[in-house]
Amino acid sequence: MTNKQVTIFVIIIIILILIGSIFIFIYQQKRYSDVFFKYSGFAVHKIYDGKIEEYEITLYVGENKQPYVINSRYNPKDLEEIKIYEGDIKRDIIKEKLYITMEPNLSSKAVLAYSELDKYFENPFLFNLPTFPGLLRQVQNNTLPVITCANAITSVGVIEFKLGNKDEIYKQNECIILEAITENDLIKVADRLSLTALGIMNS
Repeated sequence: MTNKQVTIFVIIIIILILIGSIFIFIYQQKRYSDVFFKYSGFAVHKIYDGKIEEYEITLYVGENKQPYVINSRYNPKDLEEIKIYEGDIKRDIIKEKLYITMEPNLSSKAVLAYSELDKYFENPFLFNLPTFPGLLRQVQNNTLPVITCANAITSVGVIEFKLGNKDEIYKQNECIILEAITENDLIKVADRLSLTALGIMNS
């Protein structure tokens, strides 16, 4: 092999190493951006709790300089398609107390959607709002109160779970309706409402 051939061979190796390094850098950047990213100025970290994918979101509450971390089941980017009414969501929810009501025949998925809201609204470090479950109609051997949108007044907030033909959050007088196509979607809609009330997402 002549000196010229050796030089060409070395140049080719260097070029291949550079190209490989660029591809590795781009891949690592993409992988990093999927796990750590900013959403509306909030730091988001994708984590795994067993097999469940969750998103840790760091925010500051009030004048507290220490960050507070919440866990969302969904990436805020994936909730943007859920339509929500324009208005002061936090003011509409945060009253003296809040009821979350639903049909009694809904499954544990709806209960999970309830817990997704409750973990934020009753949290003393976030809203510290007394939150209670209710049912839209009376059923035998059930002690939960019957709560409908008619119970929503200036001092009492009511959120109604509803299965329908769309995933959307809207108001009916003083009542907030969380409509979803399926009960799984109801969990997503609940997270959309929570993240909007926290100021992480916009209406």
